[in-house]
Amino acid sequence: MYDVFCISAGQLIVKKDANNINKKNNYLNYGLLSLASIIKMSGLSPIQLHGNFIEPREFANYCISMGIVNTKYPVFISIPSFYAISWVNIFTKILKKELKIKEVIVGGRWVIDGEINQLAQMLPYVDKVIDGLGENKLSGLLGRKIEKIIGYVPLNYRLLDKREMYQPSIEVSRGCGMKCTFCQERNEKLQPLKSPINIASEASDILLKDELHPMSPYFEASMFKPTSDWLEELIEQREIHSHTYFWRAESRVDTFPVKQIPSLVNAGMKVLDLGLESASPTQIKLMGKSNTPAKYLHRASNLIEKAHSAGIDVKVNILLYAGESNKTIDETYKWLDEHRAYIKGVSVGPVLAFGWDNKKSDFIKSLRLLGATIHDDKSLKGVTSLNLSSSIDYNTSLRISKDLSREFMTAKDYFYLKSFSYFSRDYTYEQFLQDIKIEKGSYSFDISNI
Repeated sequence: MYDVFCISAGQLIVKKDANNINKKNNYLNYGLLSLASIIKMSGLSPIQLHGNFIEPREFANYCISMGIVNTKYPVFISIPSFYAISWVNIFTKILKKELKIKEVIVGGRWVIDGEINQLAQMLPYVDKVIDGLGENKLSGLLGRKIEKIIGYVPLNYRLLDKREMYQPSIEVSRGCGMKCTFCQERNEKLQPLKSPINIASEASDILLKDELHPMSPYFEASMFKPTSDWLEELIEQREIHSHTYFWRAESRVDTFPVKQIPSLVNAGMKVLDLGLESASPTQIKLMGKSNTPAKYLHRASNLIEKAHSAGIDVKVNILLYAGESNKTIDETYKWLDEHRAYIKGVSVGPVLAFGWDNKKSDFIKSLRLLGATIHDDKSLKGVTSLNLSSSIDYNTSLRISKDLSREFMTAKDYFYLKSFSYFSRDYTYEQFLQDIKIEKGSYSFDISNI
């Protein structure tokens, strides 16, 4: 039935708490869907499957039911993070040893990062490891001519297994290049925004109207920086296509176009993930966010107040960084508290060093200079946890992260934000509340009023 199987790797390890609520997330691998869409254009019949948090054995059985043992082409597996490597190792062993799949190819640009041999040693049942973007490498891998891809690929959601359960993504730009020390795209040049004409065309093709939670695309961009002309064109295209959907995007305090908030609302923006990172002047400087923290925080205040007034829900992202102290944490807490009325939710986590040892050594060295020490770099290859300072070790940073998030986000707001982009579209608030009552876990949102 299907010629080519494209698989987004699942995870045995949950980045945050391994509770049932976190395992409800459906993380759409839109980069892999781009490859599947190109394969479809070549005349083959691909399907994209997501491992999510399904055990490798159970997922392999599902792949068998979909006909994977009959494929004559390579099985493509995308590894979105280091947390997925252990899952891939078990799954590929099943593919090669039991299902006798002829060729297994893995990719994942942020994980591989040029270290093909290192990853290959960890995945002995993989035949090929492909580094970087894969759009223009498929021809050689599939043994058929595929026209060179220039620019963005329209995503074909018909290739996505159980597509109705996923909130869609629309890639609107690539790259960032703002040099933040903790960011993997710090040196990736910001690319031009995708044309609103193409975005409108994709949206018309993607969006489903059914009885499930409304579809609300994530406008994928490492740094969302729309111009007034781009927004006006998007507004015009929405009118032409009679689009009424809401969408979400991520941006920075120092680049988000505050003056364009009315246009953003008219263009359908409803949720903003704002990379504040810290409200401590000391930490803002240390992480390279700004050399003028007072101006930075003033702009942040103005931004979230105006966004809230216009009807945009703001989720603030906080990063606990090297050098944190009780004072810097308190500064961030007080700022959030002052802006509580304008904030829909808060996501908090300590800085981690991702990557191969030889690639992240300079970053870890820079964190050491700020007072951090390594907590653990052995339990999970590619992820190094850190004690942020002499007064805040890693476990304390996890507790602070959860306390901060819980303080500024209710269970209802958490569900709203997650269902807007990540929860399966058939997952209801009533089911969410029931799962909480059954599990009785420790969550990063307040459950005192449910």
